[in-house]
Amino acid sequence: MRILWGVIIILIFVACGGSKVLVSNKDNAETAASQGNFSQAVDAWKLYFDQTAIEEVAGANFADAAKTAFKAGNIKLALSWFDQARYKNYADAGMYITLAKIFNEKKNISKELTALEYIIENYRESSAQINSRLFDIYSEIESFENALQVWANLDETTKNELSKLDIYFHVQRELKDSTVCDSVSLVLLEKDPQNVEALEWNAKKYYWKGENRYQSEMAIYNKKKTNRQYKILLNELDKATADFKRSLKYFDKLWEIEPGEKYASYFANIYARFGDEKKSKLYQKYMK
Repeated sequence: MRILWGVIIILIFVACGGSKVLVSNKDNAETAASQGNFSQAVDAWKLYFDQTAIEEVAGANFADAAKTAFKAGNIKLALSWFDQARYKNYADAGMYITLAKIFNEKKNISKELTALEYIIENYRESSAQINSRLFDIYSEIESFENALQVWANLDETTKNELSKLDIYFHVQRELKDSTVCDSVSLVLLEKDPQNVEALEWNAKKYYWKGENRYQSEMAIYNKKKTNRQYKILLNELDKATADFKRSLKYFDKLWEIEPGEKYASYFANIYARFGDEKKSKLYQKYMK
């Protein structure tokens, strides 16, 4: 009987000791992670998972371990542990933020977008950084209406970043909102005087304004060649000339950036409208 009790006591001691080891491994992992020793924390998590029945491990533990593995640079292990967390029906915002970062590093834009959308849809703690990245992705995949919706959620500091304004201009141009493009293009040029898209927008805007006025008024005059109509024509051609001159200010800057065929036809036609045949022919030489 004494022998039996002795065996029982030993078993109890071993069991309690094992439990302490398991708790210690988990505590060690959390402590190491809090101190920034992520590789050490990963090793402790591995020991904890190896010595614990999977049904006894909480989904939150797998998620915490996965975040730590990511910080330690072990993406493969992080994904494996995140899978375990989801298998246990566990999720938190930090988990999906980390998943989004992983898929961003792996250049898997589809899965990154899914993770970011999950955060927005399920957690209130969506940050400016998440909205900023969503805006970039929606623009990249040409989901312009969604990009515009996210733009409304960006803070003013982010909206004033040159890169974001550049994307916003692109989005509005694709959505054919010329009024917004007019104003945003000028803001872009204040921040970046050599912004090609903004320069082209304004150069072509005034070019076509002048050219369309020229063509329209000439057509009207050719149908009704009276003195009164001629005076109207001269007045309208003055307005067209003013538009061409405004256009030239932007085209001149574009020519400095990229001289050659791309813009030559605009210069040739503008100087033809000015009656400057010499300059018009000069630019025609660049046209193929």
